[in-house]
Amino acid sequence: MLQAAKLKALSREVVVTVRLPRLNRHVLTVFLIVGLPVLAAGVLVVLALAQSRLRDSYGAHLGRLAEHAASSLDAHVYRKLLDVTLLARTPVLRQAAAAASAVEASAEATRKLDEQWQQQGELPAALASRLATPASRFLADITSTDQLYRELLLTDRAGRLAAASNRTSDFDQSDESWWDVTVDDGLRGRARVLDVRWDASARSQALEIAVPVAAPSSDNLAGVLKAVIDARELLALVGGAQPGHDGQAMLLRADGSIIFTRATFTPESRFFAARDMREQLARIEADPTTTAAHFDATSPDGVRQVIGVAPSQLPRSYANLAWVVAVSQPAEELLAPIQSLGFYLLLVLGLTALMVLVLALWFSVRLAAPAVATDMHLVEHPRVARMPDSETSDEWDMREAR
Repeated sequence: MLQAAKLKALSREVVVTVRLPRLNRHVLTVFLIVGLPVLAAGVLVVLALAQSRLRDSYGAHLGRLAEHAASSLDAHVYRKLLDVTLLARTPVLRQAAAAASAVEASAEATRKLDEQWQQQGELPAALASRLATPASRFLADITSTDQLYRELLLTDRAGRLAAASNRTSDFDQSDESWWDVTVDDGLRGRARVLDVRWDASARSQALEIAVPVAAPSSDNLAGVLKAVIDARELLALVGGAQPGHDGQAMLLRADGSIIFTRATFTPESRFFAARDMREQLARIEADPTTTAAHFDATSPDGVRQVIGVAPSQLPRSYANLAWVVAVSQPAEELLAPIQSLGFYLLLVLGLTALMVLVLALWFSVRLAAPAVATDMHLVEHPRVARMPDSETSDEWDMREAR
């Protein structure tokens, strides 16, 4: 009991003083210097990688859009070529071409008729019936039924006009390059698709297709049928590929001249990234497995553009149709979703700074040595009996019991 009382008294004399540690400025500085710059650098690296990946993936998407539009263009042109070819196989046109070819006329007589045709407001008397034949009425019915056909004309094998949907600019077509190419060797001829051109009378772009017309009883050349087709439907396939609000879809030639774009342009206008486009087309041509490409270029107004290009396959059949579809979109519009994340990144930085403060405080608590003042006296314990080495355990027990 006495010993317990002493222990209790001594415990009351113990004085313990504990002070809350202060924030260690050195620890905080280390965390701020090491943590925040690393985080900021990491955020910048991640953003740069994300923008690069997004630019590449969306550039490939623009290339696929251009490729799809180019494929649609090819299908449309081949479909129209097939329509005109089937039209040239109708008996009424084959008979009209053969009948006109059977009429003998000297080159001088043809030249005079052509001059009269161009100079007189009305048709020459010798040619007045040309637009009233069954073949001409048939062609006129087609143009009135299908508004895409602006003009249809049929010539004999000498280039003289045999029938037409409406009055043409001249009578003799043999001096036209399209007619000469279509006649070819003069035996069977070959189809010809001309480049898109501006039709001043219709105030629209037009596509011209010329095909040989065979004689009624054989496949020998009897004449040439030419169709002038409104290109609205063709060019709408390109316009439909326009991406985003500020994006553009253009139909170009391989030399960079512009065939169609929804923006204002002139026949002399050139694609601003023509050189880069030709480099990409060369790569596509060198690699048979590649059908589209994409690249970055700066427009004349200083806007960085992501551009996808794809060539048409028409040049494989018609070398004069070196068409290229280009689809572009401003990089700023493309990267707008990532750039809008700036607020959230600032929020992350703020939360990170708060975590740094918490960690710095915690480490400061761990590193700070607590100031403890202790006033304790030694505690006396009762003497502990020790068994002598000479006694056995049984003897010791008996002695202690006594």
